[in-house]
Amino acid sequence: MKIASLAILASLFVSGCAATMPPDILPAFNPADPVMGIRDAQYHPVIADYHHREPVDPQNWRRLNEERAPANPGAGS
Repeated sequence: MKIASLAILASLFVSGCAATMPPDILPAFNPADPVMGIRDAQYHPVIADYHHREPVDPQNWRRLNEERAPANPGAGS
């Protein structure tokens, strides 16, 4: 057991020393760099699909369930 754990630690140590830094995939963003260009700024309203709703009185839940049930009773779940 000690040999296995020692081998694991040794392999981690060796792989850590031999590893190189990963290459930069994305360039660093600098807003002052004219080469980066200008991003389009579009306005998206937060409440675009807002619909005002009023509270209603309680309704018969059995009738509501029957209205939303499949047309053929007993046809599945």
